[in-house]
Amino acid sequence: MDKNRLWLIGSVLVMVFVLVGGVFLGIQPQLAAAATANEQRVSVEASNAGQAAVLDQLKKDFDDIGTLKAELAPLSASVPSGTMMPAFVKQLDTLAGSTQVTLDGFTVSDATPYAPVEAPAAVVDSEAGSTATPTPAPAPIDAATVPTAGVPPVTSAQITAENFASLAVTVTVSGGYANALSFVNGLQTGERLFLVSGLTTTTKAPAVGEASSGLVTAVISGLVYVLVPAADAAVAPAAG
Repeated sequence: MDKNRLWLIGSVLVMVFVLVGGVFLGIQPQLAAAATANEQRVSVEASNAGQAAVLDQLKKDFDDIGTLKAELAPLSASVPSGTMMPAFVKQLDTLAGSTQVTLDGFTVSDATPYAPVEAPAAVVDSEAGSTATPTPAPAPIDAATVPTAGVPPVTSAQITAENFASLAVTVTVSGGYANALSFVNGLQTGERLFLVSGLTTTTKAPAVGEASSGLVTAVISGLVYVLVPAADAAVAPAAG
């Protein structure tokens, strides 16, 4: 083998080594970087698609914000944020005028934190070997929902003692018996949610020379409810 052939073979080997080294030292890292960039691009595109879907939903919700506000308004009036007693007294005065009774008295107690109603637990009769449900002891009406007998109480994890409270209210009116009942009906179906827990009526004494006055005094007791602002650590006393 002559010297020229050796040089040729050596040159070819050097070129092969240079090519292989270029692949590992130059091209391979570039390919890896390109693959990484491609993966990042796919991830960004997927993220952008998700954000675009959220944005579209927000746009649709904003288009319906007028409807949502219209639905929220009566709910806020029914169970307001704060006691809103002046507005409630005004509601009572308007109702008294429309039912032709006289509003004689109004009292409200301090707010009481919400206490959920629990269904009675079943017990096992050791003698009969059967399961029975004991009759629960009567408890004060101080819950957002009064369950029907035999029906489990309706509760919500979103209603807690920290954000919901009740206020015991007593309203006294006088007028005709039918008018007093109309006032009670208006109280139960009015703008502010009112749970009637008691009603007593007494006949008013007739005037001199009259057989009957035809008038009664009605005392209505019940509960109104409030949403407690999140910033309040405790339930605030009722405001007159």
